[in-house]
Amino acid sequence: MPFIMNAWYVAAWPREVEAGKILARTICNEPMVLFRDEAGTAVALEDRCCHREMPLAMGWIEGGTVRCSYHGLRFDGRGKCVEIPGQPNVPPRARVRAFPLVERYGWLWVWPGDAAKADPASIPAIFQRMDHPDWTACGGTTYVKCHYQLISDNLLDLTHETYIHRSSLGNQAVVEHPIATKSDADKVVVQRLIPDHEPAPFWKANLFRKLGKHVNADRWQIIHFEPPANLVLDVGVTPAGRPRGEGVEGCNTNAITPETEDSTWYFWGFARKFSRDDAALSDKLVETIAKIFEEDRAACEAVHAVMKRNPGRKVVDVNADQGTILARRMVTGRIEAEAAAAARAAE
Repeated sequence: MPFIMNAWYVAAWPREVEAGKILARTICNEPMVLFRDEAGTAVALEDRCCHREMPLAMGWIEGGTVRCSYHGLRFDGRGKCVEIPGQPNVPPRARVRAFPLVERYGWLWVWPGDAAKADPASIPAIFQRMDHPDWTACGGTTYVKCHYQLISDNLLDLTHETYIHRSSLGNQAVVEHPIATKSDADKVVVQRLIPDHEPAPFWKANLFRKLGKHVNADRWQIIHFEPPANLVLDVGVTPAGRPRGEGVEGCNTNAITPETEDSTWYFWGFARKFSRDDAALSDKLVETIAKIFEEDRAACEAVHAVMKRNPGRKVVDVNADQGTILARRMVTGRIEAEAAAAARAAE
């Protein structure tokens, strides 16, 4: 299946794009190089020189420009060739594609489609808690060898926590409580409420950290999906029967970026309202969540491998798949709309 191209995708954490260095990354089958220009602003170019198509990732940075390592052509952050060794003139056609790139909500977002349609205002606002004064955020990246929609599927159906994450996030209470699903033209929301139960290990430990005692809890999972593959999970626990503010409130952010049809850059974060000034806790959360997502990675890669052996084979849907079905239908609609618009433009 092709990708939605006219959309913002997370390309990197800002810390990954260091001054004087090149970061190579493929987004939706588009090889790119990310670097910082002379002003320190992150930019993205296609990963090829327009002369003999040498990958620019094999070059180096000079004064905020990238130098091709083959014949020495040099390109600025707009993709314009600013130097051709051995000749004084640079023809106007000597340039490479520059991709719109915006830093927002703690990530660098790239637009692989029609640059004229790239409106930064359309970067999903559901991620704003990754860079918000009332929340403390941390996170990481997991590289997954699977189709990106399998990760969306995984996050839209948290029933798997009882089984895949039974030592951390899951317990029997998760599967014993049904989901409620709703959607409109732009989003899908899946909610599961789990009242008065012994919390799963991850939440039990964090609730004890705040209260200094173990108690039964009310738990909430509210999953927000926006295409192509942006998901934010409002999650947490609070002492049974008490307001959420008395417990531990978290926000799991998931920006899922296709590399190819068979590989994905999975950028994830966790923003919290509890123990906000505890840097050691942030480090511990990143370590813990990374291990949890390694379990997801193994599951998604295993599913992808089986699906590749038998493309198009029918599967059975169950009640918990409501969110997944709606999200996939929404993505398919966007892809078809892009294809139809391109066909009309070509007429």
